[in-house]
Amino acid sequence: MAKPVYRQLRGYSLDPGFSTRLDTMYINEITYKVRWETVATGPCGEYFEIIDWDPASNCFYDPVNLNEEEILAENGLTPSEGNPKFHQQFVYTIAMQTLQHFEFSLGRKIIWSPRKVETSKKSKNTKLVDDYVDKLRIYPHGIRDANAFYDPQKKAILFGYFESAANVNESNMPGGAVFTCLSPDIVAHEVTHAILDSIHPRFIENTNPDVPAFHEAFSDLVALLQRFTIPQLVEHQIAQTKGNLGEFSFLGELATQLGNALENNRGALRGAIGEFDPETNKWKKHRSDPQKYKREFEPHSRGAILVATVFDAFLRLYNIMTEDLIRIATNGTGVLQPGAIHPDLVKRLAGTACEIAERLLHICIRALDYCPPLDITFGDYLRALITADIACSPTDVKGYRIALIEAFRSWGIFPDRVNTLSEESLVWSTREDFTEKEKDVLKFISKEFLKPRLTRLKEISMMSGNHRKEIHKYSHQIQGELRQLLERDKYKVLGTKNFSKFLIKIGLTNEQVKFKVDDETIQSRGIPMIEVHKVRPITRIGRDGTHIEQAMITLTQSFSVLKGKYEGAVFRGGCTILVDMTNDYNIEYIIYKKIQSENRFKYQMNYQAGNLDEYMSINDSMYEDGVGFQPINFSNLHFH
Repeated sequence: MAKPVYRQLRGYSLDPGFSTRLDTMYINEITYKVRWETVATGPCGEYFEIIDWDPASNCFYDPVNLNEEEILAENGLTPSEGNPKFHQQFVYTIAMQTLQHFEFSLGRKIIWSPRKVETSKKSKNTKLVDDYVDKLRIYPHGIRDANAFYDPQKKAILFGYFESAANVNESNMPGGAVFTCLSPDIVAHEVTHAILDSIHPRFIENTNPDVPAFHEAFSDLVALLQRFTIPQLVEHQIAQTKGNLGEFSFLGELATQLGNALENNRGALRGAIGEFDPETNKWKKHRSDPQKYKREFEPHSRGAILVATVFDAFLRLYNIMTEDLIRIATNGTGVLQPGAIHPDLVKRLAGTACEIAERLLHICIRALDYCPPLDITFGDYLRALITADIACSPTDVKGYRIALIEAFRSWGIFPDRVNTLSEESLVWSTREDFTEKEKDVLKFISKEFLKPRLTRLKEISMMSGNHRKEIHKYSHQIQGELRQLLERDKYKVLGTKNFSKFLIKIGLTNEQVKFKVDDETIQSRGIPMIEVHKVRPITRIGRDGTHIEQAMITLTQSFSVLKGKYEGAVFRGGCTILVDMTNDYNIEYIIYKKIQSENRFKYQMNYQAGNLDEYMSINDSMYEDGVGFQPINFSNLHFH
């Protein structure tokens, strides 16, 4: 008997409170389709292990068995706020749905960021090594607090629960229990944090104000765009707004029940399309403000600018792609008559909205492969969006790229070192200044070194079953061999001086790094070691059916400031290299941040030391020890 393709599981499309409202009760409980896999009780599958330990109550809740006949026959447990087993089922469902979008968009399996462990606590030469993480642990009732967060050290997500505020607001019961694990927005948001950390582990280091804001914004974007792919929900809200998605609807509101349950009862935590004005207590649509990016530095507020920008592009596309339907429905006037719009028109409008949202979601995810491996800015992300989409869809018939460019321009987000906002200026360029010998080195690396290894890695990736540990192990082996190749063997081809020039062109160095800052000389201790973070083959299908095979390699170097007023600070440089496996393994893009950039070093040091205005908007509790040199603490960042 053939194995099923999907496991169908019931859950909420919005938050649980919408099931107790007459206007949303029929569209809030839906059936999700998640990829079929063998699951043990918990649920515990290939990627996620749900552990229902409640420390505040000092108890374990019995784990759900999704393989029970009654549960399979009923498409999972009935949605319930009071049943811990449904809570377990639901976090698994949304986590798997989020993972599916990432693996489809990226064209490879997700390998969780490794855990750092000591080699031996007894030895004097103890060092940290990578330990493979097979499953991300999820705790549906991990804390009793109005919070939920991803813990990069534990490789776990902890969801909180708490008592609602005493005053009546929307569907919340005063003093009632609110579970963050039952909000699809919050679950998708936290899982996205974990996946983003696995793809770009340096993105949790707060090197400029866009970095923590990007982590928040990207996680919000995934959660909200996923919601726009649920047809029955989109149809309901389009009927309510008469096709105008620029008006208030629940589609653009993030974590409504949690926001309403807090003491200040502020409504949804964040809104992608608009927000409630505290002065008028009325909802208003976001108006693009090109100055806002220059004055907002708190991570959530700054991240909201990026979310609003992408949804600005969404609305532009929706309005353009549905104007023919509106013309037909209005006999050419473009103005709908008062009253409800026809159900057939609702379905057509909703189908267009779902299509745009899904494609934008995949564009946003794919762009991660076209980002520098560290020190991300919103301008870098725009260039990554354009480059990624050109690779997947060379002809942009429906205008996705133009809509994104227009939206970023209207919100005042511009990349560095570009002369215009045309596609050809924004797409990452391939360096043309390599010497013939340097080109020979690149050819050797891509064709002689990488080709046979990537072929083997691709074979492992395509095997049926769970071979993620083998992928991790062999990738790790390739990373070590590539590091040796870059640090030692290529001297033989180019010589020390020429090799140094070659490394500079890809953002690295084989010399001691020296900077002059405020009459103080800052230098690295010796030559920074090259780290190879990723070597992964990619296989995906573009928007126009194009078959794409690439390889992504990320390289970084780091040095610590040993003395002076910036003692303890870490500065990094590096690059993302994309290889076209279908075109004779030619190197397509080298996207870099130079480790020898004195300007970037000065800015980062001043920012992290709190000498700039943009740092003043950030609460020190974001960091593990209260200073900006440490990785972001997601628990404190998410504290409401």
